[in-house]
Amino acid sequence: MNARLRQLAEKYACIGDVRGLGFMQAMEIIDFETGRPDAALTQKILDCACQEGLLLIKCGVHRNTVRFLAPLVTTDSQLEEAMHIVDIALARATGRLG
Repeated sequence: MNARLRQLAEKYACIGDVRGLGFMQAMEIIDFETGRPDAALTQKILDCACQEGLLLIKCGVHRNTVRFLAPLVTTDSQLEEAMHIVDIALARATGRLG
């Protein structure tokens, strides 16, 4: 999961940091122009993911961190489907996809 989130961080400038251990991962969402936490964009990403069928939660002092905690029984195909939805949500929330 960490490797896939890092791939997304290379693709989307709004991902400021990816961190975690094992299946507990997080990605921090920032305003790519200022580098400051972007809680509004974070919520937009969560809303777009929800529309695609993936429930995510935000956390952190600035409410700009998306937390992932997949069950240990998650299959590779389920994980890839979830990461695909996160990719779509990021694209929609940042205006790269209509």
